[in-house]
Amino acid sequence: MRFRRSLFWDVNVKKLDLRKDRHFIVHRILSYGTMDDTRELLKVYGKKNVRKEFFEPQPGLYYPNILELCKHILGIKKIDKKKYLKNIYEVL
Repeated sequence: MRFRRSLFWDVNVKKLDLRKDRHFIVHRILSYGTMDDTRELLKVYGKKNVRKEFFEPQPGLYYPNILELCKHILGIKKIDKKKYLKNIYEVL
Protein backbone atom coordinates (compact mmCIF):
# COMPACT_ATOMS: atom_id res chain seq x y z
CA MET A 1 0.00 0.00 0.00
CA ARG A 2 1.47 3.31 -1.07
CA PHE A 3 -0.74 5.38 1.22
CA ARG A 4 -0.63 6.01 4.96
CA ARG A 5 -2.10 3.03 6.74
CA SER A 6 -3.68 5.26 9.37
CA LEU A 7 -6.14 6.49 6.74
CA PHE A 8 -7.44 2.94 6.45
CA TRP A 9 -7.56 2.08 10.14
CA ASP A 10 -10.94 0.36 9.80
CA VAL A 11 -10.06 -2.08 7.01
CA ASN A 12 -7.42 -4.71 6.39
CA VAL A 13 -4.97 -2.80 4.19
CA LYS A 14 -3.41 -6.05 3.02
CA LYS A 15 -6.70 -6.86 1.31
CA LEU A 16 -7.07 -3.50 -0.42
CA ASP A 17 -6.53 -3.72 -4.15
CA LEU A 18 -5.48 -0.48 -5.87
CA ARG A 19 -7.62 -1.31 -8.90
CA LYS A 20 -10.68 -2.97 -7.37
CA ASP A 21 -10.91 -0.65 -4.37
CA ARG A 22 -10.08 2.54 -6.23
CA HIS A 23 -13.41 4.21 -5.43
CA PHE A 24 -13.01 3.61 -1.70
CA ILE A 25 -9.35 4.65 -1.68
CA VAL A 26 -9.92 7.86 -3.66
CA HIS A 27 -12.76 9.08 -1.47
CA ARG A 28 -11.03 8.11 1.77
CA ILE A 29 -7.89 10.04 0.83
CA LEU A 30 -9.76 13.07 -0.49
CA SER A 31 -11.91 13.13 2.66
CA TYR A 32 -9.27 12.59 5.30
CA GLY A 33 -5.82 12.71 3.73
CA THR A 34 -3.16 15.39 3.83
CA MET A 35 -1.90 17.30 0.82
CA ASP A 36 0.96 14.79 0.61
CA ASP A 37 -1.59 11.97 0.55
CA THR A 38 -3.51 13.76 -2.20
CA ARG A 39 -0.36 14.28 -4.26
CA GLU A 40 0.42 10.57 -3.97
CA LEU A 41 -3.16 9.75 -4.93
CA LEU A 42 -2.83 11.83 -8.10
CA LYS A 43 0.49 10.12 -8.91
CA VAL A 44 -0.98 6.65 -8.47
CA TYR A 45 -4.28 7.13 -10.32
CA GLY A 46 -3.86 10.31 -12.35
CA LYS A 47 -6.05 13.38 -12.14
CA LYS A 48 -8.49 12.08 -14.78
CA ASN A 49 -9.24 8.87 -12.85
CA VAL A 50 -9.45 10.67 -9.51
CA ARG A 51 -11.98 13.11 -11.00
CA LYS A 52 -13.98 10.21 -12.41
CA GLU A 53 -14.20 8.54 -9.00
CA PHE A 54 -14.91 11.87 -7.30
CA PHE A 55 -18.02 12.33 -9.45
CA GLU A 56 -19.45 9.09 -8.05
CA PRO A 57 -19.85 10.12 -4.41
CA GLN A 58 -21.53 8.53 -1.47
CA PRO A 59 -23.50 11.10 0.57
CA GLY A 60 -21.91 12.45 3.70
CA LEU A 61 -18.26 11.99 2.83
CA TYR A 62 -16.95 15.53 2.89
CA TYR A 63 -16.85 18.50 5.21
CA PRO A 64 -17.55 21.81 3.40
CA ASN A 65 -13.96 23.10 3.54
CA ILE A 66 -12.55 19.78 2.30
CA LEU A 67 -15.07 19.71 -0.55
CA GLU A 68 -13.95 23.18 -1.64
CA LEU A 69 -10.31 22.07 -1.58
CA CYS A 70 -11.15 18.98 -3.67
CA LYS A 71 -12.95 21.15 -6.21
CA HIS A 72 -9.87 23.36 -6.47
CA ILE A 73 -7.37 20.50 -6.72
CA LEU A 74 -9.42 18.65 -9.33
CA GLY A 75 -10.37 21.76 -11.32
CA ILE A 76 -14.11 21.40 -10.77
CA LYS A 77 -16.25 24.52 -11.08
CA LYS A 78 -19.66 23.39 -9.91
CA ILE A 79 -21.05 20.31 -8.16
CA ASP A 80 -24.20 19.31 -6.31
CA LYS A 81 -23.02 19.71 -2.72
CA LYS A 82 -25.90 17.62 -1.36
CA LYS A 83 -24.26 14.55 -2.87
CA TYR A 84 -21.03 15.10 -0.94
CA LEU A 85 -21.45 17.05 2.28
CA LYS A 86 -21.63 15.64 5.77
CA ASN A 87 -24.66 16.77 7.72
CA ILE A 88 -23.12 17.69 11.04
CA TYR A 89 -26.56 17.95 12.65
CA GLU A 90 -27.38 14.27 12.11
CA VAL A 91 -25.16 13.40 15.06
CA LEU A 92 -27.21 15.48 17.54
